[in-house]
Amino acid sequence: MPKPYVFLCFDTEDPIHPEADDAVLDLARALDSSGLRGCFFMVGEKARTLRARARRDVLEALAPHEISYHGNHWFEFPEPALVYGNRDPWDSAVATGLRYELPGIRDVAEIAGQFPVAFCQHQNNYSVATSHALECAGIKVWNGGFGAEMPGIAWVMGLLMVPRHSRSGGSLQGSWGRYRYDPDAPSAPPPMDPAAELRHFQVQFDAALERGDTHVNLVGHPTCWAIADWWGWYEWGLPFQVSAHGTAPGPYPAGRRWERGTVRTGADRAAHLEWTVAAARWLAARNDIRVATFDEVLREHAEPAGIWLSAAQVQEVARVCAEGVRHLAVDGVSLSAADALYVLAQFVAFLARERRRPAAVQVRRPLGPVEPIRTAPGSLGFLRPDLLLGARLLVEYVDQLGRLPAALRIHSLDCGPAELLLALARALLTPTLPESITIESTAGLPESAALPCFSHAAAASTHSPAGYTSDQIAWQARQQSWSYRPAIRVS
Repeated sequence: MPKPYVFLCFDTEDPIHPEADDAVLDLARALDSSGLRGCFFMVGEKARTLRARARRDVLEALAPHEISYHGNHWFEFPEPALVYGNRDPWDSAVATGLRYELPGIRDVAEIAGQFPVAFCQHQNNYSVATSHALECAGIKVWNGGFGAEMPGIAWVMGLLMVPRHSRSGGSLQGSWGRYRYDPDAPSAPPPMDPAAELRHFQVQFDAALERGDTHVNLVGHPTCWAIADWWGWYEWGLPFQVSAHGTAPGPYPAGRRWERGTVRTGADRAAHLEWTVAAARWLAARNDIRVATFDEVLREHAEPAGIWLSAAQVQEVARVCAEGVRHLAVDGVSLSAADALYVLAQFVAFLARERRRPAAVQVRRPLGPVEPIRTAPGSLGFLRPDLLLGARLLVEYVDQLGRLPAALRIHSLDCGPAELLLALARALLTPTLPESITIESTAGLPESAALPCFSHAAAASTHSPAGYTSDQIAWQARQQSWSYRPAIRVS
């Protein structure tokens, strides 16, 4: 069994406190001296702040580590992904996501000297359209999930999903968060006990390993090595403003004002760094784990571009899919249900166009549908011309838009992608396409939709206003069960 990956993740986002810059410097140097690489999820606003403060020392200390992306602005200024991703049609929401996030990705890449490989959303504030926009912008890994987490490292929407919250092995922040500043009775937090913090961390981490997960996330915020309470905590209710009608959330107010938090004492900061360094050396000395970066894991699970399947392999895809709409693996190639549908449709479309069966077809990775999926009220009868035309329509739609259609009109027959997949799969099990084939109505989603990450998909945030629901994001996330496929380690 492969050693579980361990990711040292640091959400690097505080542009207010210069002390937080020094904490990033200390952490980056401490990890490097321990022979470990951290993954610093940097906000574009933070990167610009480091440049404006001329903190070349911080950026140089980060150079040995991995730089990933945490949004252009903390809280997705000027408009949260949870808002436009739930309000707008798919293509408009993707365009908005690109408009908001591309400048931040470019700034982080330019300032830190690395193009970010991974992304992590803020406080579950995301949309399916934003995730696709980030993938279009060059992000390859998503350290998150659709509400409830993935069963392990997997591919969804062309992104390597590395679940975060349910794979925690404890926090590198230790007991940070227990202190609460009281303006009515000001006080300073007492110094941490490094030995006690280390023991608590070790117990939590070992307990996480016993679960047998593919990976463990250790997450911290560098600002917590310098600041005793969360900066701007009292403004968490502001990101979603209420319109004049009192119904719909909107963008941020024009000016945000953040006030400084409670700075740790020198002794407290030194104690916190002391136990963190000890924890890093303890992890580095273990031989039952592998501390890794997201880029390393991506390279190990990435399949080569331009994969082809032989006619015999396509027959195997048809055999598996004839029993149900599902993801599968063929000779080490992992296919989502959407991938399988495109493979079968491409095979039949070639047959219709060339009047012969192809020797091989190429794999493509479409998204799942992003509009409500049509499901037949009863059984559907596909005639032979319906199979030929349906395959051609499916291939042309995916080639143009990169995603599955939610519904198809084939002659006078209306169907969803699930019915077409079953019809093509069962038809290809015969020596020649049958004159007709009948398919019972389906739920419209593949079997992977039953995984908790899809069946319980939800887009919610501590930042959202009372009563806010994001139904469109939730069902779009469920429909991306079409693009789910397990990761297969290839190295």
